[in-house]
Parts: sequence; C-alpha cells; structure tokens
Amino acid sequence: MIKEKILSALENADQGTSLILSSENLANKNAPKRLLQGIDEKFPVTAIFYMRPQADWIPSAWKQWDMREGLTLRETVDRYIDLKRPAYLPILQAWQETMPNAKIILRPLVSAEMIEGDPIKDFYHQIGAVFDTSAPPAPKTNVNPSIDHALLHLMMRSHELFFSGRHDSTFMGRLLDHLPDTYKRTNASMLSQDTCSAIYDSYHAENLTLATDYMKLDDPKGFLETHFRRVVNGDPYETMSEDHVMARAQEIILDVFGVKAPPEKLAQALFDAVQTRQAG
Repeated sequence: MIKEKILSALENADQGTSLILSSENLANKNAPKRLLQGIDEKFPVTAIFYMRPQADWIPSAWKQWDMREGLTLRETVDRYIDLKRPAYLPILQAWQETMPNAKIILRPLVSAEMIEGDPIKDFYHQIGAVFDTSAPPAPKTNVNPSIDHALLHLMMRSHELFFSGRHDSTFMGRLLDHLPDTYKRTNASMLSQDTCSAIYDSYHAENLTLATDYMKLDDPKGFLETHFRRVVNGDPYETMSEDHVMARAQEIILDVFGVKAPPEKLAQALFDAVQTRQAG
C-alpha cells in the first residue's frame, strides 16, 4: 500500500519535481525491499543516510528505550555491541542490493563535517537545493531535550513506576514540562573513557568500511580518530557512586518541586510531585 502511494505520487508529480521521503524507519534492512523495491528502475533515486558515532548513539538509545526497562547504561553498551547495533553497514548493503540503481550517500552526523554544522543545511546541500536564508530563523528552543543523569538514573531504578514499556514516554514528557532548562541536559559525560574506547574498537572495522566505501574519504582512519574516538572529561555518570547520583537527584527534586525525601522514597516522591503539578 505504501509503495503504491509513493509510485502514484511520483507518477503524478510535475516534471522536474523532486519528492522527499524522510523517516527513521527507512534506516532498516527490510525497508527497501518492503517499501521501495523497483522504484529505482522507474525514477532516479538518491538515498541519504546520516551516521551518528556509536559512542553517541548508544547512550541516546539507553535514554530513549533501554533505561525504561531497567537496564543500566553499561548493560546497554554490552547489549548493543553483542547485537552489532546500530547496524549501519548491513542497512546500506541491503539498500544497495535491493535498489542497485539508487545513488547512496552516507554523511556523518558530526557538526564539524556538516554544512555550517547543521544537518538541515547539509541535507539541502546534498540534494542540490537552496536553503532559504531569507526565512526567519527558527526559535532557539531545546527541541530534543535530555534529562539530568541523576533523574534518568532514578527513573531507571524504579522503571516500573514510571514506564509501562520501552516506548512509553508519557511521564518523561510531563517531567520535561516542569523542569527548568538547566536540568534538560544530562549535565555529565555518560560513558567512561574505558567504555568509549571499547565502543570505538568494537565498531572500528565496520566504520572503516563505511568511511572508505560509502563516505569515500581520503583519510578514513584519521576521520574516525578525530570524530569517533571520544576523550572523556570530568567524572562520567557510568562510574559515579550510587550515593553521589542519588544525592544529586534529591537536590534536583528539592530545587524544582520543593519536595524532600530519603533515597528509598525518592522515586515515588518524584512521581507524585509531577502528577500534582500536572493536575494543577
């Protein structure tokens, strides 16, 4: 059904029109065969992928999914390394095999390598479109906020209280409504230096293939060393003591909601405080 809709849109488009289909779900090994196979035989197709360094992707995946099931950050790192996720290379190979006539472009989601450090402007550049600089700039808001590491830790420990499953964002959204901007970021490096190095080494061979064969870089090893190897500054969340993290969570909840509670009752105190604020 989706494939037929795409074909219909292409067949009915004006001459010289470019249609953009954008979705994270297209970065999937099954997506090209299920949704798009054969379209490249009738129309010119360019597939543009943005590749996030794994040392950034994995903590983000933990915050988005795995901590909601009670997995620690270290357990999540081990899990994704074992699963070989994110599966950038197999996804691109599936696209290449299914749509041999498509032009595939791989771009690093790295500010220093994107046009003006902006993925939107970089994307416009890749498709040969002109970015409308006369349009008023978008308001500078935290469009994809995170949450302080101590609150993430607290919610992970009592995940059954806060989440019904790995995709449940209801409480997280309510919490963000009431947090000041200072707590809408992790406020600490998430991974230790040893873990960052383990991630770099685990994915290095695949990343080298991607940088060489798909990005077609002149110095792929240097690129990876510069942009994919992490140097951790400060005390990372991964190695902080339980007492230290819980003490910070207590301070934040007292500061934001005026509620004081011992560590063993802190999760319920946060939940109740947010619910009370939400109600009125």
